[in-house]
Amino acid sequence: MRIRQRLDREDGAAAVEFALIIGVLAMLIFGMLQFGLTFFELQNLRAAAREGGRLGAVGATPDAIRADLESASNGAIRSGEAGNLAFVKVSYSDTGTFTGSEPNLSGPTTPACASAAAVTTDAAVRVQMFLTAAPPHLQNLFTLNIPLLPTITMRPTIDAQFRCEGVKSTT
Repeated sequence: MRIRQRLDREDGAAAVEFALIIGVLAMLIFGMLQFGLTFFELQNLRAAAREGGRLGAVGATPDAIRADLESASNGAIRSGEAGNLAFVKVSYSDTGTFTGSEPNLSGPTTPACASAAAVTTDAAVRVQMFLTAAPPHLQNLFTLNIPLLPTITMRPTIDAQFRCEGVKSTT
């Protein structure tokens, strides 16, 4: 009779259930934290690209746009990193259509919205950030390490395109 009473008791059942669920629970919690931090940094970089594009649309130079990216990124882009031409591309188009073959503009004197064309009503400036060429601290942010899952790597291209206001003549 005594053995039967011991078998009917449920002592320790809660501990066993907790042990079975803790792995999934940890995966969910750490996954949400990792994704939240990654999404926050991605939004900072997108906001910085938009700010740089806005500045370029009103006549700023490519170097001023890159400097603005650093200050608008809330610390995501460190000092001097936006000057890396493989990471940040500033380009211009007379037609407002970008094919990807436009030159990467740089320099402190010529505005990003400058053209030799007589009429440029559709002109636009584009600011892109390529995370494949980003500094290591940014690339590491976009690598999600969630317990019990394979590593997830994200390398989005951040893009902002704005129509130029008052295109300057280069002739």
